[in-house]
Amino acid sequence: MFAIGLLGVIFSVFFYFRKPQETLEKKQIIAEETLKDKATILSQKEAEGKANVLAQQFQWEKEANEKKFNEFSLRLDSAMTLAQNHIHSVNLKCDELLKSVNILTIQITRIGTILEERLPRK
Repeated sequence: MFAIGLLGVIFSVFFYFRKPQETLEKKQIIAEETLKDKATILSQKEAEGKANVLAQQFQWEKEANEKKFNEFSLRLDSAMTLAQNHIHSVNLKCDELLKSVNILTIQITRIGTILEERLPRK
């Protein structure tokens, strides 16, 4: 009886110290897994944050480029309009010059005719 009682006490002490060790190991394993999960989640959130920042920078650059292209387009349109206006004014001036030259040609022809009539030929 004494031996069985002694074995019972030994096993109860063994299980008393062994069971907390096993539960502690299980808790540590669970804690490590949750830490890994949290680290993975944190790294994913950090990557998402970086991706969001890059997307925002890309959007800003896109908007800035669109603004620059729109401004360039407006300046190009105004330059083309100005060039067309200058070409039109040059065409008008050329037309006026042609009219003046035609009038002068007619007057020179009249003067030549009058001179031929008044001056005798030799």
